[in-house]
Amino acid sequence: MVRPMIERCIEVQSARAQITAIPFVATDLCQRCAQCSSRLVCRSKALIRIDPEDPPFVDTSRCYGCNVCIPACPFGALRLND
Repeated sequence: MVRPMIERCIEVQSARAQITAIPFVATDLCQRCAQCSSRLVCRSKALIRIDPEDPPFVDTSRCYGCNVCIPACPFGALRLND
Protein backbone atom coordinates (compact mmCIF):
# COMPACT_ATOMS: atom_id res chain seq x y z
CA MET A 1 0.00 0.00 0.00
CA VAL A 2 2.80 2.45 0.76
CA ARG A 3 4.57 1.95 -2.55
CA PRO A 4 1.90 3.56 -4.84
CA MET A 5 1.84 6.66 -2.64
CA ILE A 6 5.62 7.03 -2.89
CA GLU A 7 5.52 6.66 -6.68
CA ARG A 8 2.76 9.27 -6.90
CA CYS A 9 4.82 11.76 -4.87
CA ILE A 10 7.79 11.24 -7.17
CA GLU A 11 5.59 11.89 -10.23
CA VAL A 12 4.27 15.17 -8.77
CA GLN A 13 7.76 16.38 -7.90
CA SER A 14 9.08 15.64 -11.38
CA ALA A 15 6.08 17.36 -13.00
CA ARG A 16 6.72 20.52 -11.00
CA ALA A 17 10.37 20.47 -11.98
CA GLN A 18 9.43 20.68 -15.68
CA ILE A 19 7.79 24.12 -15.45
CA THR A 20 9.30 26.31 -18.11
CA ALA A 21 7.33 29.54 -17.92
CA ILE A 22 4.53 30.96 -15.82
CA PRO A 23 2.12 33.27 -17.67
CA PHE A 24 1.26 36.75 -16.48
CA VAL A 25 -1.74 39.02 -17.06
CA ALA A 26 -1.08 42.03 -19.29
CA THR A 27 -3.23 44.54 -17.44
CA ASP A 28 -3.45 46.89 -20.42
CA LEU A 29 -5.08 44.14 -22.53
CA CYS A 30 -7.31 42.64 -19.83
CA GLN A 31 -10.98 43.62 -20.21
CA ARG A 32 -11.89 42.42 -16.67
CA CYS A 33 -14.61 40.07 -17.95
CA ALA A 34 -17.25 38.99 -15.44
CA GLN A 35 -16.79 35.39 -16.65
CA CYS A 36 -13.06 35.21 -17.32
CA SER A 37 -12.61 32.27 -19.70
CA SER A 38 -8.98 31.85 -18.68
CA ARG A 39 -9.98 31.45 -15.03
CA LEU A 40 -12.58 28.87 -16.03
CA VAL A 41 -10.10 26.65 -17.87
CA CYS A 42 -7.27 26.95 -15.35
CA ARG A 43 -6.78 23.45 -13.94
CA SER A 44 -4.83 24.56 -10.88
CA LYS A 45 -7.10 27.56 -10.14
CA ALA A 46 -4.03 29.79 -10.22
CA LEU A 47 -5.79 32.80 -11.75
CA ILE A 48 -7.04 34.79 -8.80
CA ARG A 49 -9.34 37.80 -8.83
CA ILE A 50 -9.83 39.66 -5.58
CA ASP A 51 -11.72 42.71 -6.83
CA PRO A 52 -14.04 42.57 -9.88
CA GLU A 53 -12.74 45.97 -10.98
CA ASP A 54 -9.15 44.72 -11.10
CA PRO A 55 -7.65 42.18 -13.51
CA PRO A 56 -6.87 38.71 -12.19
CA PHE A 57 -3.32 37.72 -11.37
CA VAL A 58 -1.43 34.44 -11.60
CA ASP A 59 -0.64 32.84 -8.25
CA THR A 60 2.77 31.41 -9.05
CA SER A 61 2.61 29.00 -6.11
CA ARG A 62 -0.42 27.30 -7.70
CA CYS A 63 0.42 27.54 -11.40
CA TYR A 64 2.20 24.55 -12.86
CA GLY A 65 2.79 26.02 -16.29
CA CYS A 66 0.34 24.11 -18.48
CA ASN A 67 -0.45 27.42 -20.27
CA VAL A 68 -3.98 26.35 -21.19
CA CYS A 69 -5.15 29.79 -19.99
CA ILE A 70 -3.23 31.68 -22.69
CA PRO A 71 -5.33 30.73 -25.75
CA ALA A 72 -8.52 30.86 -23.66
CA CYS A 73 -8.37 34.65 -23.32
CA PRO A 74 -10.06 36.25 -26.36
CA PHE A 75 -8.16 39.51 -25.76
CA GLY A 76 -4.69 37.98 -25.49
CA ALA A 77 -4.19 39.31 -21.97
CA LEU A 78 -2.27 36.27 -20.74
CA ARG A 79 1.30 36.24 -21.93
CA LEU A 80 4.61 34.50 -21.39
CA ASN A 81 7.81 36.37 -20.69
CA ASP A 82 10.01 36.28 -23.75
